[in-house]
Amino acid sequence: MPFLVKKPLFFVTTVCLSSMLCVSAARATMDPRFELDPQTLSGAKSAAKTQSAKEKPARRTVVHKSVSTPAKGGTYTVKQGDHLFKILMRDYGLNNDEAESFIEEIRRENNIYDIKRLKVGQKITIPPVHRRSDGSLKLIQAARPGNDSATPGQSFKLESPVAPLSEQEVVTKAHDVWNSIVPSKKEQQKPLALQTQTFSLTLDPERYPTFARMDGGRIVVDQNGTIPPLVKSLIEDKDASVRIVSESPSGNRHFMAALLENAGFYSVEDNFTMEFGADPKLTVQADFKVEKTAESLIKQDVVLVNSGRTSLPPSLGEFLKKEGFSLYEPFASLKPFAQRDSRTIHSVSAKNQPETIDSILSAFSVTPVRDRRVDVFAADNNGISLAVKAERYFERGGQRYVVTSFDGDPVNYTLFRILETKGYNVVILEAQDDFHKISEKLISRMKIKGAFAQHNLIQDSSAGYSLQMSGFKLDDSLLPGGGIFLTDRAMDRIIRDLFTENGFSLATK
Repeated sequence: MPFLVKKPLFFVTTVCLSSMLCVSAARATMDPRFELDPQTLSGAKSAAKTQSAKEKPARRTVVHKSVSTPAKGGTYTVKQGDHLFKILMRDYGLNNDEAESFIEEIRRENNIYDIKRLKVGQKITIPPVHRRSDGSLKLIQAARPGNDSATPGQSFKLESPVAPLSEQEVVTKAHDVWNSIVPSKKEQQKPLALQTQTFSLTLDPERYPTFARMDGGRIVVDQNGTIPPLVKSLIEDKDASVRIVSESPSGNRHFMAALLENAGFYSVEDNFTMEFGADPKLTVQADFKVEKTAESLIKQDVVLVNSGRTSLPPSLGEFLKKEGFSLYEPFASLKPFAQRDSRTIHSVSAKNQPETIDSILSAFSVTPVRDRRVDVFAADNNGISLAVKAERYFERGGQRYVVTSFDGDPVNYTLFRILETKGYNVVILEAQDDFHKISEKLISRMKIKGAFAQHNLIQDSSAGYSLQMSGFKLDDSLLPGGGIFLTDRAMDRIIRDLFTENGFSLATK
């Protein structure tokens, strides 16, 4: 049930005492916690009226009427050099922000894996776009095969900045998640009520929602700070299992921190970071790590809580669950697809040198000729010709390349050096050269920009995780898409899933 805001409800009744006791009480020194200003009750009443007035703002209905101009949409055939951003901005009149807001839906509708690597001649369905009178856009879902029109009520709208949650929404969402972290007992779900011989006190559960504590007690949320000091003192004095949290829900993180601090957990750690693997290395950040009991680590029952508006990918949540972490993100929604440096990641798993050479060249979109005879001296008038065998021969960008292995014979070494004087680019490999060395020699000879390092391939402060992996981050106009990432590192399923969810293409050689 949502927690509706109502006026504070509490009652304090005093039992009638004899005049003699009243005189004695008057002469005794009163506990300062229970001293009451004569204006407190009237002030509280006025504050309640003011609060009530604020809780009923005048309602205003805004109706956006669609412009009567015809919607523009249809099927687009990809031309050389096209990508989705260019198509939407050039042919459909959208600005950069509008195109970015619609790009994910169009990508998903057309099963496009990489928006910057479209095939010439590929047909893309562009849904109609309506521009309203207030300047905002509405993207109508494209009709699927077998349907004559889009499903009524299913439309995609230009994404506007996410409105902050109201304080009541924050409390409600936090309460829904809290019940999964700390299952409450029946008595913890009842309204807070105190009964003694001298007074009775009850708090409205909708105005002052309660959260269960590990020891069976309760946390009372005083989200507007309207519980008078007298009432707080009575509660704390008569029920030590109750904690009162007055932190404003408008600050999601501070509010969750106050709840966790008062829940009676074994330990609560904020700004928690954990790493999985070394290379590739997955780093996950969480706002809070909670061990509910001293056995939480042993039982793999550790809770992670995030208070931000961007959720971790579902695949990462499942991975953390298998690792013994239960993830809760009460205020988050799945982050929309954001185009990053989505170059293809080529994973080379070949074990021997010839296969490694072919895998690397394949990543460069090069198909070499094997064991080709290359002339050192062509036959001329004296009838003499001399040729050497190149293990791999290929041409790229108007240049001729030869790859060969040095077998220790100085004569062969000299012959291949002579080829260089005739305009060939010669790559001489030694027997101990591995993926790293072979790649460096090829990249250097082919003058491709890039170097080996452990690169941050996914690095986004708002995402809550990052991914680093060693390899060659290469840029060259002749490479597929203008750039690739070349690595020999083995990738677990979670690594592959995260790359895919972040727009990277994966190719195993």
